[in-house]
Amino acid sequence: MCDGSNNLSRRDMMRLGATGVAAASVANLPVRADEKAEAGKLPKRRYGRTGLEIGWLVGASDWTKELIPKAVSAGVNYWHKAQAWNANSLPAALKNQPRESYYLECVVDRVNGGHERGQIDEEQHYQFVKSRVKASGVGYYDVFKFHFGYHSVEEAKQNPGMVRAFERLKKEGLVKHLAISQHHYNNIKGDMAWEIMHYLADNRPYEATQFFHTFGDRKEVEEWIEVAKKKDIGTIAMKTMGGVGRAAQDQKFQKLLADPKYQGSTPAAAMIKWLQSNENLTAAVIATKNFDQLHENMGAATSLAMGPQDHATLALLSGYNKGLTCLLCAECVSHCPEHISIADIFRYERYGRDYLDLDRARSEYAALTRNGTSCVGCGDCLPACVQEIDIPTKLKDVHRLLG
Repeated sequence: MCDGSNNLSRRDMMRLGATGVAAASVANLPVRADEKAEAGKLPKRRYGRTGLEIGWLVGASDWTKELIPKAVSAGVNYWHKAQAWNANSLPAALKNQPRESYYLECVVDRVNGGHERGQIDEEQHYQFVKSRVKASGVGYYDVFKFHFGYHSVEEAKQNPGMVRAFERLKKEGLVKHLAISQHHYNNIKGDMAWEIMHYLADNRPYEATQFFHTFGDRKEVEEWIEVAKKKDIGTIAMKTMGGVGRAAQDQKFQKLLADPKYQGSTPAAAMIKWLQSNENLTAAVIATKNFDQLHENMGAATSLAMGPQDHATLALLSGYNKGLTCLLCAECVSHCPEHISIADIFRYERYGRDYLDLDRARSEYAALTRNGTSCVGCGDCLPACVQEIDIPTKLKDVHRLLG
């Protein structure tokens, strides 16, 4: 798929090469030495207050049935969005194990609308999870996860419906732990993910969190991960691989990557090792579509050190992403007078260009109330973008792809 990134200028190529040479800027990252690592197996980390020991790479119900047995053998024991499985589709690789040997997560969405306009409804959430437990035959879900999360700290204070649904289900033995997958909501005058998670850590019974996190992210995200560790809150990074998919399709980038200083590394492997070098981070959920990706991700996740070639590759990817790939920090959204969900639009672009899932990307984009065509080209967002992206131009480009 061509997204314009194949048309790098000579100056761009020189800049990328220089960025790779300048890998010393990320060379001081800590080397992980995980005590729970077994030979050929994923290391495990404690998932905060849940007490669950989970494999560092999180599995997902949308992985193909051929991948799942390999993942289970490698030590994947935590499964995201497991409510999608019923008694017939639950993978045999899990069915054939003792129930306590793996962990299933049920994500719970707002009702009567999407994550921006939908409502929290205690009774409907309760009935949804109860029905999924029955349909799946799994007995219980280890984790009840509020998908997309609260719009603001104020909503978290005023609306206890999600927590009450969880507590009712827990009393019946149908769920065990409470977690949240938190997004930013500054486009609807809500709060940023880390602001909401800080509040929840001290005021609500959430035991674990999931959030956007990638190399070059805002300091507030790094600070949240550190605080969460101190408060025994589990942390799972998502949307970590920005630009990796399109770089893999870019022949000019691949030629640069062929330089001996990058030998033995790939952008995906370098990113995984960088994430894993943060001992405060519990795990990461990474889209995995085929055996090659599974092999690459597992190989990186079972390695105990980030080598010089990984630092260099990560720096090369960072340079490649500059001006091209959104980090989903959502800072630009606060400056948009039209209140466009810029970060969401660029997230959907990732689905299409990095994950090669255009159907999903177009479906999500179509559900927006204000898409890329709402941009008036005022440029108020531009100074806020650390990636130096020409946001108005890119919004038009993404609309051509997804609209």
